[in-house]
Formats: sequence, structure tokens, C-alpha cells
Amino acid sequence: MSTKNRRLALFLALLLFCTTLAVPFAAASGEGEITILFTHDLHSHLQSVGTQSGGSSGGFARLATALRAQRAAHGATITVDAGDFSMGTLFQTIYTTDASELRLLGALGYDAATFGNHEYDFRAAGFASMLQAAAASGDRLPALVEANYAPAPDDLSADAEAVRAAYEAAGVKDYTIIEAGSYRVAVFGLIGVDADECAPKSGMALTAPIDAAERVVSEIQENETCDLIVCLSHSGTWEEQDKSEDELLAKAVPEIDVIVSGHTHTLLTEPIRVGDTLIVSAGEYASHLGALTVARTEDGWEKRGYELVALDGAVPEDAETAAEIEGYKHLVEEEYLSHYGLGFDEVLARTDFDFIAPSSLGKEHREEPLGNLIADAYVFAIAQAEGEDYVPVDVAVEPVGVIRGSFVRGEITTADAFNVCSLGVGKDGRSGYPLLTVYLTGAELRAMAEVDASVTPIMPEAQLYFSG
Repeated sequence: MSTKNRRLALFLALLLFCTTLAVPFAAASGEGEITILFTHDLHSHLQSVGTQSGGSSGGFARLATALRAQRAAHGATITVDAGDFSMGTLFQTIYTTDASELRLLGALGYDAATFGNHEYDFRAAGFASMLQAAAASGDRLPALVEANYAPAPDDLSADAEAVRAAYEAAGVKDYTIIEAGSYRVAVFGLIGVDADECAPKSGMALTAPIDAAERVVSEIQENETCDLIVCLSHSGTWEEQDKSEDELLAKAVPEIDVIVSGHTHTLLTEPIRVGDTLIVSAGEYASHLGALTVARTEDGWEKRGYELVALDGAVPEDAETAAEIEGYKHLVEEEYLSHYGLGFDEVLARTDFDFIAPSSLGKEHREEPLGNLIADAYVFAIAQAEGEDYVPVDVAVEPVGVIRGSFVRGEITTADAFNVCSLGVGKDGRSGYPLLTVYLTGAELRAMAEVDASVTPIMPEAQLYFSG
């Protein structure tokens, strides 16, 4: 063989060798990319809501469109929700009977979901009824994962037994395995300490999140073949890192690859990295769909892409999902609003200006028209209810923590009014906190006002608005 031919042969052999080495790397890189599509803190926002810019945001019909586009753009995807999918709009009024939120998550193709503190707003019995209604519907549901929140073993009450039966009917487990492309993803759910404290009437017993995570991760590693571990944590992230529950979780259990963090309604424009763990959040009320793409490398999983898809007017509504939501609206009118002679979209009033949501003020302590309007409305409601027997109300109080929205310029509908004060349940099982009458002395009122002014900078949601 000539020198020229030997050089050519050597070159071809070297090229073939390099190609042989490159092929597995390229295949692993392409097949190893997985996109996690995620939401949390949806709070029954099945429909879009108006914004102060004059547009609208959110809604499950837009979410359906965005999910379809993201799944088409990425090879392997899983879709998950990190809790508080309920409580916040009129759709919560059919929570126990029709489970509209959970059934729609199933219709939108969610693979897994966990529970937040607001899933227990209607107490353990209401939560159990919702799960039973969802299971009895026959609709596809996401896999439901919850590893550290259940009735205490020694709790033999009727409510505890109802929850256990509902867990069985709905197939609630500590974790589930989802196949994405050629990889298997383990997904488990947790609720945090602060979230548990926000659900004092849940009837559930909390296992320390870190202890539960260590146990479940160990079980996954021992019993399953999986490539990625994802935690749906309704715990949240906080400015003070020593209180930031999901950051503490990532430090304590580094085997978790991704934490989808709910509860604090945080919108993270970039993931928080703690060691090799990525923490992601997509904000509240279906305003955004989160999309995290990770790829497998020799050193583990690394971020390849991160996007927060704004669900605004630029995203068209999916017609099929919109039709399902219309059906649920009719149920709300039949089962709830008929008691008050109101329609879902009935116009009650009009405002020529935007109200500022008091929750957006942060630690600033000041008067705001919305809070005072709500307190004034309580006085008006009592006067209307008591009629000729009305005993004048001297003071009415509304805390910021239960104001869940605001009014934007334009017409105010029944749905808009409900969204602003949507939390709570009465003895009759219907949505809404009952109004309470108490008697206070002048000294006690003064002490309450002083505590309000001193506590608000530390705990903004405790600020009080007054009428009278």
C-alpha cells in the first residue's frame, strides 16, 4: 500500500473511531433530555381574570393550549402540579360534589399532583368527598402523591376513616413512577410545616417533611429503577434562607433532582440551585406554565432550558377545555348561586378605577380602599339581614390574609366579587367564612390596633382594615 493510501486508511480509521465514540454521547444527550411542565397554586382559577393593564391572565383553556405546544416542542415531558389546585373562585363551591379542579387536571393530561393546605379548607370530610367525587366520575385523574400528610394512625373518627377510604378510592400513594421517553421519573409529594399551620382544621397529622423525604427517596432507590427524582413540595421558598423550607429540603436530601415548589406563590425567573438540586416555581393562579428541561450528563442531570410561559391574551383558548368549564359554570349556578338569586357573570357594579390588592403592598402598613370596602360591606350585610331588628355595628374588621384578589376597572360580576373574598366554609357546608359578633372594650380595640401596626411589618398578611 502506498504511503498516500496508508495515510488515507489511517485517517478513515481515526474518523470511524471518533464517530463510534461520539454516537453514544449524542444518543444519550438527545434521549436524555426531559422537560418537566409544572404549575402550583392554581386556586380554582379555571377561567382567566382581568389585569390592571386591561388584559386578562390565566385560565385552564389557555393552559391547555400552552401544554399542547410545549409537549409538541419537547421530546419527553411530564406534567405535574404542586398543590393548592382548589379554593379561590366560584368553582370551589362544587369542590365536594364535582371535583372540577382535579378532574380538569386529568383532562389536561397531568401525570401527577399533590395536595396543598387549601385542599383541606372544607375540612377532612370535604376533602374526602372531593376525592370520592373525582374517583366516581370515571374521568382520567393525575396520579396523586402525598407522603407526609394523612390521618394519625390512632385517629378512628368518622372523618379520618372517610379520608382513608378516599385515599384508597383515588389511589393516593407516597410516590409514582412516570415513563418519559426512555427514562423513568419518580415523583413524590410533600406538604410543608407552614402549609400545615395554615390548615389548622385539616384533621391530618404531619410527618416532618425532611424525614418523609429521606424515607421515600430511600424506598425509591431500593425498590425502583428510575433515572430522575422529582418532589412536588407544597412548602415554598422564603427570603430568609434559614426559613426557606424547600431550600432546607434540598440541602438535607440531595438525592432529589428537582423540587417543584408551591405554597408561597413564588415566581422564579431562574431555578434556585442547591447542590445538584433545582428548585422551580411558576407563580399563582395559572398566570404562567413552567417548563424546565434537564439533560443527563456524565456528572448527573443539568439544566438545558427554563421557561415561564405567560398565559395572557397572546395564548388562545382551547375550545374543548373552554366548553368543559362552561359546563362547570352551569353547575355552580344550579348548586350554589341559585340560593342567592345570582348568575355567574351577572354584573353587580362598575368601577372607574383599579383597586390595589392589599396583598401586593408587602410590609407597607397603610389604608387601602379595597380592605375598607370589604369591612363596610360586612356592616351593610348585617343591617340588611337584621332589618328592623338591626343593632348598629360599631366596628367591622377584615384581615389582609383572606383578601384573595382585587377589582380592575370596568364591570364587577358575581364571580369577581366572590374571587376577592373566596375562602372559608360555614356550618352549612357552603363556601364563605361566617360573620362573627364579639364584644370589645375601648381598651381592647386600642390594643388590637396597636398590635396591627406593630405586627404588619413582620407578618403583612395580618394587617387589619376597619369599618367604623
